[in-house]
Amino acid sequence: MERQSEVLDAVSKVDSVKLRELAGYFSDESAIHQEQDTIKMAMITYCLHKIFIKLHMREKIEPLVQEAIRNISRGEFDRVLADIDEFDRKNGMFEGGLVGKAKIKISSRMQSRGISVTQSASLTGAAVSDILDYVGETRGYQHKEGKTVIERLNIARDIFK
Repeated sequence: MERQSEVLDAVSKVDSVKLRELAGYFSDESAIHQEQDTIKMAMITYCLHKIFIKLHMREKIEPLVQEAIRNISRGEFDRVLADIDEFDRKNGMFEGGLVGKAKIKISSRMQSRGISVTQSASLTGAAVSDILDYVGETRGYQHKEGKTVIERLNIARDIFK
């Protein structure tokens, strides 16, 4: 899988910023290719990013990190998601479950890239109603010159390259 080595590197370094970037990349690729491995990688990178930004969890994540590295290397993405789900249940980090929230987030991003809500729900396993609730709470803001947030971020990224 393309960029898998970047994911492994970010996980081994507990690099939440890189994982957030990779989550966006895999989410966009999910909308384009609609392949299960890409969708699962989007969910994995999103979930690990969320775990890694919780500083009080740093002392508890080492076993999760080691298992994630091992299972991502083997292509066992379902196992990684199961481990994340178990870690979340044990540590009570996210109401409703982090993997469930990742499904909704990735589905929403796919929907924003042109995939129907029903199709994105089918691909991720999220409930259509949950996606619609989430999409209804988010807004796409536009600058007074007509540039979206994404367009402005891309301009900023080009400046800092």
